[in-house]
Amino acid sequence: MQIDASIDKNLAKAAEKISVTKPSQSYNLCVKADALRFAKMYKESVQAYLQAIMADRKEVKAYWGLAISYKYLQNYKKAISTLLKLIEIDDSNDSYFFEIGVCYLSDGRPEKAIEYLVKAILINRENLEAQIQLAIAHELVGEADLSLMIYNKLIETNPEYLKAYYNKGAMLMGMGDFMEASRTFFQLTKRNPDYYKAYLGIAMSFDKLGKYGDAIRYYKKFLELKQFSEDALFARERVQELKKIHFTRDNNFTIV
Repeated sequence: MQIDASIDKNLAKAAEKISVTKPSQSYNLCVKADALRFAKMYKESVQAYLQAIMADRKEVKAYWGLAISYKYLQNYKKAISTLLKLIEIDDSNDSYFFEIGVCYLSDGRPEKAIEYLVKAILINRENLEAQIQLAIAHELVGEADLSLMIYNKLIETNPEYLKAYYNKGAMLMGMGDFMEASRTFFQLTKRNPDYYKAYLGIAMSFDKLGKYGDAIRYYKKFLELKQFSEDALFARERVQELKKIHFTRDNNFTIV
């Protein structure tokens, strides 16, 4: 009996030490702000996040949510300013540096984006999206060789990361290297035969190379997979145009 009493006494002492932490005012405001942001009520969420920050200047979630809301409102300068305050509190999260880089890109300042995207990658080398955005930033500042190097490295080390193939192919098209672009898009279709944008890239590359028969074939392949996409009208019209050019050139008669 004494043993039982002793156990009960110990349990009672432990229970006295257990207290339910009451959510802070800042936390409650963040919950409200998050709900507004998830409902795409960004202007309203901004006010709630600002109130949360006023209640607690160290509330990381409030700064993060505020920055994202500003980003969706396309107020990139305020988003960047908020994120810079956030990394003063916590400079170990690659997501914060990544979002600064994305905002600089969206604000038309790729040279600044490079600095923060590199920092994000140094913190987390598995952040593949940061590497993609870094490649885009290098392309925008006229450093195509660095951009291609990043895409090639991504493809080598993460062959299942399909976005790297697509972005590389699109960049090569912009550089006028349509043959290499088509090869890259073919690599992509081998990884995922249903990646419909790759077929459009192949078709447009062959179109630019004057290989109209092949271009028609891949425009049609694209349409089989995505007949109702925003590019479908262009693909259909281009097939009809190329049929006229192709048959006129190869068979010396014009389809009217």
